[in-house]
Amino acid sequence: MVGNSVSWSNTTEAVNAAPPMPDPATVEALPGTWMFAGIAYGHFGHFIVESMSRIWALGELAGKLDGIIFTPKIVGPNVERIVQVYTPLMQAMGVSVPARSTAVPLQVQRLYVPRQGFGMMDLIEGSEKFRRFITENAGRDIAPKGPERIYISRSKLPAMRGGLIGEAVLEELLIGEGYAIYHPQKETQADQIAQYKAARDIISVDCSPLHLVGYVGDSAQRVGILTRRSMAIAESMVRQIRTFTGADAFEVNALVRDWVPGNAHRAGRSSYGEIDLPRTYAALKAKGMIASDVPWPALTDEQREADVARISDLHAVRFKPLGENAQPSPAPTAPTSS
Repeated sequence: MVGNSVSWSNTTEAVNAAPPMPDPATVEALPGTWMFAGIAYGHFGHFIVESMSRIWALGELAGKLDGIIFTPKIVGPNVERIVQVYTPLMQAMGVSVPARSTAVPLQVQRLYVPRQGFGMMDLIEGSEKFRRFITENAGRDIAPKGPERIYISRSKLPAMRGGLIGEAVLEELLIGEGYAIYHPQKETQADQIAQYKAARDIISVDCSPLHLVGYVGDSAQRVGILTRRSMAIAESMVRQIRTFTGADAFEVNALVRDWVPGNAHRAGRSSYGEIDLPRTYAALKAKGMIASDVPWPALTDEQREADVARISDLHAVRFKPLGENAQPSPAPTAPTSS
């Protein structure tokens, strides 16, 4: 067991531990010199934060490696597929050697095991070596391209991804301020990087694409992060972006309540946040990110109820509010056969 192979969610919570030794009959030999890259996560946000956390060592191992190896979070048929999906992103981040994941025990001829240099929560500012590698390599060969003002939207994500109540209302208000509505899941990884390099003003809820902004952004940007759930996510994203890029990143916490699906009792990945639009307007106006002198109106009861009904239908589960003063959500209508 090599201590550096342990991955950490934060400085006190380990993700993995020493595994039982495998049956020698199941072990495959891998010749050459490789670097252990950690755990391959299928989720975009966890991949770019936790699966990428050891790539800083590539700068010190240049010319020595045949490739890098991940172990999968979950052993299954998509073990190699996950790495293939994120190969363009890794290449854009400076990974210039082949990458693979393995579902079977490998005995590697020579293996470097670097320490994790980045992570979630209190690891979000990264190590000095990790930040230097990212600054020198992330998006280096991708030219900026796209609108200078964008809102990173969640309105076209599939079910169980979470978002904002009344996001369509917010989008119309921001379109009036000259913002393009950006749906990163519809773009290539290279095009996402190009857009985040081009943007001068970025507004987004606390979500995974902001980690990529933290990798490839710059000090001239303004990044307003709207809190969408009762979790300390936005604050950590602010710290990453400020530390890595020097951009003017800030949190806008105008959260009124969380809406959660089914029997959930706390906010999480699939919850929806209801935000106070007048307070959001005031915060963005104070930062110079919007120009209108007309404050934004609050969501009406009709707008709220219609959107809660919409997301309940989308997820085929009733969404309920958390909080003492929350109003009950309407029951979802029966889904159609399509």
